[in-house]
Amino acid sequence: MVRFIDVYERLPSSAPVGHPHIVDRSNEETDKDNLRVADGICTMLYKYNPSVLRDFLNLQIPVIEILRREQEGSSRYNLLIARHERVVTLLILVIQCGFMRDGEFVDVLVDFGITHEGLWVPLTGHTDMIHPTGPNKAEILDDFGTQFASQIVYWELWEESTAKEIKVSIERNRPDDDYEDE
Repeated sequence: MVRFIDVYERLPSSAPVGHPHIVDRSNEETDKDNLRVADGICTMLYKYNPSVLRDFLNLQIPVIEILRREQEGSSRYNLLIARHERVVTLLILVIQCGFMRDGEFVDVLVDFGITHEGLWVPLTGHTDMIHPTGPNKAEILDDFGTQFASQIVYWELWEESTAKEIKVSIERNRPDDDYEDE
């Protein structure tokens, strides 16, 4: 069972499944039961820099994109997480996440909407081989999100090195775009 921790006030560990949490990586027995894309993304952003998570959750910032770029020639894909202010039916905004190579999405690409209550709802998505449709579409997309979150948490994709870097691009109304360590 995935365990969550209370290190960020706005993301309580007691929130229901589908709401964002910070994953407790101190327990090596962490599996993906109840792990959702919201958990993987918020854990990555918090571990990378709590200020980036704060801005990602700040709805006053209309656009934020996080690109984790691998070294040229790496066999691993680049990772993109983007939040764009876009109202879709009852959702307040849309999160797009996936793995990229040469500027094109590959492997898993999933769009999630966030309800006013904070629940992350799968909207669209695909992998290299599967383009879900029909009555099981939401369940399949949620599974894609779990796979995506598992890769983030298992591989600790918030870590930077000379072989990989994380770039944060934001569009906001205040001038301080600096993410120094807090």
